[in-house]
Amino acid sequence: MKSALRYLADAAPVWFSVDKLSSDTLLGSARVRKTPWEKNGLRLHIFGNPKPKAREEVPGTDLPIRCPERHIQGDKTFCLGLRYIDVRSAEDAAQWWEQLRQYLACQGVAALTRIWPPGHALDHGDAGKHHERALNLAAEAEVEEEYAAARLNEPSWLTNPKLRLFDKKGHPINGRAVCPRGCQRRSRGRMVKTLRTDCPKRKILVDLAFTEQKRRVALDDYWKLVFSEGTRCCRTMRSCPLGDFEDNSLALGGK
Repeated sequence: MKSALRYLADAAPVWFSVDKLSSDTLLGSARVRKTPWEKNGLRLHIFGNPKPKAREEVPGTDLPIRCPERHIQGDKTFCLGLRYIDVRSAEDAAQWWEQLRQYLACQGVAALTRIWPPGHALDHGDAGKHHERALNLAAEAEVEEEYAAARLNEPSWLTNPKLRLFDKKGHPINGRAVCPRGCQRRSRGRMVKTLRTDCPKRKILVDLAFTEQKRRVALDDYWKLVFSEGTRCCRTMRSCPLGDFEDNSLALGGK
């Protein structure tokens, strides 16, 4: 039976040159177009079966050894998505290579601008699954822009605890209260405020608000863990909670 690495080697795209293939290692150079490594290549070490992982051949050469904001994990591997692809066919291999290409294209943007392309990543750690669900719920409820603003910490009904949209288990409550979005409906020839219980999207919207709360808690827990591990900021990104944490610690220590 062919290994995942053999499938990857056989399906290697034109932008990746294979230098070595063994039972547990695939080495080569990635030359993704419009990245800083298009000419000289980015040396990569790919390993694992049936779910291959990738990292720099010598971590820290062209990319940071570890950077949450650039999606380079604590074990120095690339975070290519919420779920690792199980490579058991040529089609799986093609999907894996495309996932890596998109990731390296984003790394190229980050290297040049110090910003990860917006909309091209889910949140870190367990927050990622909540982020993915929230995006799907927002799309289903047709409130993508409202959710995007709330996620960026702009004032929103989605994150206002005073509205008490759900109980501890995420079930809708306070149905006789008015719709938090200010929706209205016509009643007896005039427009009146819609009650939550009358909203046809109530369940979806409450699920979205509850999921966003879980996302925030999980993301906060993730950064607390990163801080406690003593991870150092690579200083290659314009904005990074890790860098802010270090700067605040230095400021407090200097007082």
